[in-house]
Amino acid sequence: MNDGVAGPSRVVLFAAYPHMYGGTERALELLGRGLRERGWKVEVVLPASGPVGDRLGAAGVDVDVVQAPDSLLLYGGATRGLRGASATVALPAYWARLRRRLRGARVVHAFAQRGFVLAGPAARLAGAPLVWHVGGRDPGRALNATAARMAAAVIAVSHSAARGLPASARVDIVSNAVDPKAFEVTTSHAADGFHVACAARLTPEKGVDVLLRATALLRADVPGLRVLVLGGTQEGHEAYGAELTSLAAELGIGDAVCFAGFVEEPFERWAGVRVYAQPSRREGFGLAVAEAMAGGLPVVATAVGGMVDVLEKGRAGVLVPPDDPRALANGIKSLLADPKEATRLGQAGRQRALAQYTLDRMLDGVEAVYHRVSRV
Repeated sequence: MNDGVAGPSRVVLFAAYPHMYGGTERALELLGRGLRERGWKVEVVLPASGPVGDRLGAAGVDVDVVQAPDSLLLYGGATRGLRGASATVALPAYWARLRRRLRGARVVHAFAQRGFVLAGPAARLAGAPLVWHVGGRDPGRALNATAARMAAAVIAVSHSAARGLPASARVDIVSNAVDPKAFEVTTSHAADGFHVACAARLTPEKGVDVLLRATALLRADVPGLRVLVLGGTQEGHEAYGAELTSLAAELGIGDAVCFAGFVEEPFERWAGVRVYAQPSRREGFGLAVAEAMAGGLPVVATAVGGMVDVLEKGRAGVLVPPDDPRALANGIKSLLADPKEATRLGQAGRQRALAQYTLDRMLDGVEAVYHRVSRV
């Protein structure tokens, strides 16, 4: 805990994706609120206004926007070619502006590769120790090596996320925390409840199309099958969201699948659900999976990234290969057909969440890193 003397008093969290509110941003919100309650002066800095700033501000976290030029607010493939060159040219001026905002911080905590690119050099210019938070196995080994060298400390959310980092880097594994309210969700099965729930942004990496194909396979064996998808369309992936609606109609499951859109706290919507499914093609941690486990829901998830760690290599849930609708359908079907096994896995998942993914555990891990680097 911050004692006001030996430890840092002011920490600046830099989040690089102001337009999307997903698992990383939910974890950041919990971190910001939790650190503040432990006596830290917490500020979140964003490169633009958007849903993240709105949500954090509503939660009582101090938010400031250091506006980045449009060339630095392009994402994915849009940053290639001439646009990428324009972004590179714009970076030094942005670092200089951000440096003034970061001056005096005892720790600057930047999230993801993009967070390092936008804020890492600015933290160095401001004379503040940089903590770089890695949420997934992002490509770009040269950039990862540069970030790991520049950072005073590196935090990874899972062992999988840490594997893309240089072997010489010291990496602290600090798992994301589950919102404490997720532990309070009841898993009693309502007669009119959904059989399956999935919380995911509607982007290809989340694999909701695989869940739809699995639903078509399941329908013959599960009378009245109902599937709940909680997640909004992400900017830049509008076409994928439209494709999902078309695919559901093409597969004849439009009446079986409910696309409920973005929900701030999805765990509040799956009381009564029998199985939670996560069909991701890529996942640095899998916060929604951990939230489902916290509520005692049995989980079927793809064996990718951090979800292998979260589900304890299959001991706390069912792991299936990615991009395999048949395997996903079989995993879901096995739990729907065997309530006793579903209950056992749900209880095992809840115990793991209670042991590994609490807010106090995350805060303890992050604070230990802050105290270490602030004395450098």
